[in-house]
Amino acid sequence: MNEFPLNYKNKYSINITPEGAEPTWAPIGAGISNVDPSFDDETDDTAYYDGEGFSSETVTGIKATLTFTGHRNYGDEAQDYIASLAFEVGTKRETALKWEQPDGRVITGPVTISGIKTTGGDANSKSEFEFTATFNGKPQLTN
Repeated sequence: MNEFPLNYKNKYSINITPEGAEPTWAPIGAGISNVDPSFDDETDDTAYYDGEGFSSETVTGIKATLTFTGHRNYGDEAQDYIASLAFEVGTKRETALKWEQPDGRVITGPVTISGIKTTGGDANSKSEFEFTATFNGKPQLTN
């Protein structure tokens, strides 16, 4: 049976103890209303003499990111961990992310957290929250 699953069936978790021997996975979901995956290809376009003026494109690299947006939920383990990184730099922004897809596939890999926004918006609206997780290298895909 074919199915068009709703986006909320994607489950995301972040390792909130990156310095630990074993990951401590905290779900990313409370307060999050949008996830925008982006797979930016790096390409090489080369024309050869035997191509009669046409070029060939080869994907030579991929930058895979997930941008999460929503509202700040104080007390949520994942959001509190991410907010704690707002004034950190370098390796302190590195952890791991797990993405469980509706079809059972699981994507796991090291990420860098950037673009952290822990507040903002109109005076009478909920505080905004957003961040981007960029995979460092090719993530592991399991079925």
